[in-house]
Parts: sequence; structure tokens; C-alpha cells
Amino acid sequence: MSVITALLGGSWQWLAGLAALVAALFASYVGGHKIGKTKERARADIAAARKESAQISAVAKQQQQNREEANRVQNTNNGLDDAAARDKLQQSNYHQS
Repeated sequence: MSVITALLGGSWQWLAGLAALVAALFASYVGGHKIGKTKERARADIAAARKESAQISAVAKQQQQNREEANRVQNTNNGLDDAAARDKLQQSNYHQS
């Protein structure tokens, strides 16, 4: 108990300096911890954005292939006369008898 009263009574500047040092270390730890969480969240956001971008690109590519195929079929069908078109429809997998 006398050590505490001696510290508080005679050298309170030393005690205040020690308290300031502890507070600075704590603030540094908390700030660094917050920065680490922010960086980790940013990395996760970037990874999610890249994944979403790849998915959008894949969908756009598939849609382009579908459009090309539809145009090809339409051009093929435009060249058929009525009898050939009727035969083609009747031989289709989707024709229901």
C-alpha cells in the first residue's frame, strides 16, 4: 500500500506517463485490428466482384451463342418452301402426333 501512496504522492508524472503509454499501445492495437478487418472485408468484396463479373461474362457469351444459333436457324428456315418446312416440322423431336 505504501508503494501506491508513494507513487501517487511523489512521482505522479511517472505514473501518468506509464498510463499514457498503456493507452497509446491499446489505441494502436485497436486501430490496427480495425484496419485489418477493413482490409479483409475489401479483399472479400473484390473476390465477390470478380466472381460476379465472370458469371456475367459467361451469361453474355451464352446469350450471344443463342442469338447466333437462332439467326442460323431462321436463315435456314427462310430458304425452305412450304412442303419442306412442313416436313421439317413433322420430323422434329417436338412434333406431337
